[in-house]
Amino acid sequence: MKIVCTGYGVLAPNTINIDAYKKNLEQGNCALELEEGAGPKDESNIVGYIREGLEEFELDKKEKRLPRVTKMGIKATKEAINSARIDLEGKKVGLFFGVSLGATGEELYQDAIKQANEDNYRKVPLVFSHYANTHSISAAIAHSIGLKGMVKTITTGCTSSLEAVEEAMVYLKSGKIDVAIVGGSDTPICPPTTYAFSKTRVLPLNQGLEDGAVPFHSDSAGFAMAEAAGAVILEREEDAVHRSADIRGEIVDIVSNNDGIYIFSLDESGEQMLAALKEVTMNRTPDYINSQALGIQINDKIEEKCSKTLFDHKIPYTSIKSMYGNPFGAIGILQVISTLLSLEHGFIPPTIRTDKKGYESMNVVTQTVYQEVKEVAITNHGYGGNNACAYIKKYNHR
Repeated sequence: MKIVCTGYGVLAPNTINIDAYKKNLEQGNCALELEEGAGPKDESNIVGYIREGLEEFELDKKEKRLPRVTKMGIKATKEAINSARIDLEGKKVGLFFGVSLGATGEELYQDAIKQANEDNYRKVPLVFSHYANTHSISAAIAHSIGLKGMVKTITTGCTSSLEAVEEAMVYLKSGKIDVAIVGGSDTPICPPTTYAFSKTRVLPLNQGLEDGAVPFHSDSAGFAMAEAAGAVILEREEDAVHRSADIRGEIVDIVSNNDGIYIFSLDESGEQMLAALKEVTMNRTPDYINSQALGIQINDKIEEKCSKTLFDHKIPYTSIKSMYGNPFGAIGILQVISTLLSLEHGFIPPTIRTDKKGYESMNVVTQTVYQEVKEVAITNHGYGGNNACAYIKKYNHR
């Protein structure tokens, strides 16, 4: 049984819809920015903010009250449904959304904690409990599209939305649902996360865009936090064909695991990522790897190890995080959508801003490559030790 994608939607920095996403990926446009005075000692930091695309929510009193992360998810989900040209009426629909920090970085949440700790009962907003409840994000997205069926929230760090795809595939193959709406949304940028990751020395503080948050570059001191949302529509092949849907690609398989180490340490071996990628590729030869490399040296060296061990550095590697940073729970679905666009339009997006210093042996794509793309593997790693790897193919009509 084949699981196929029939629609997608995205909202990200400098990206208000799928057309803008394709353009930025193809042209190698950087959506990140340097934020001055953001660090614990007023250092600069590299981040990815969404500056436009949510204006419509200001027009509705109820929607205006929703957390920013929820509005982002709604926006991406509605674009995905429109893209798929699907009528959900009468179908068994499941919604699966991946979230890492959710609304915990938003100003209302942060202020409510402060007010509560100062015993200012009246200043704690009535809506705080829903800001604190990660599943309220998925529930609100479901309500916005009139869905009363299965609604699930997956939260496994930065692998959340890719593992949401994995779970949705299981439900589609079992027949428990007919259509899966799968996505991810996260807005992690705030002082607490900046301070926390500064403590672990994985942020590019006082680095410029030329050397900070650069995948596959040994001078990069860390990753760029970003906000984003994405969503896809998944169906069984026969159902999609029956309704003459425009099939964007086939999700062949997803494999996930955990490093299995003490949470206050880091896995430098990469053995579990290697195992997941080996299992999902099954000796197949992808046209390229849509990598999770993000500018943290430990993570990027694990990608280098996988490249050498499994492909002898012959398979091209790229990372869209060079353009979009790392939007935590949403990055997996952004990688899926970028892969689908690559399959459809015949190009490999570049890893921008790197000269491959320290990674010269790898086959890193630094300029857009135009070619037929038939098969792609995705690597994804999450804080907390989860690894998730996907294999996606161009759909071949029977």
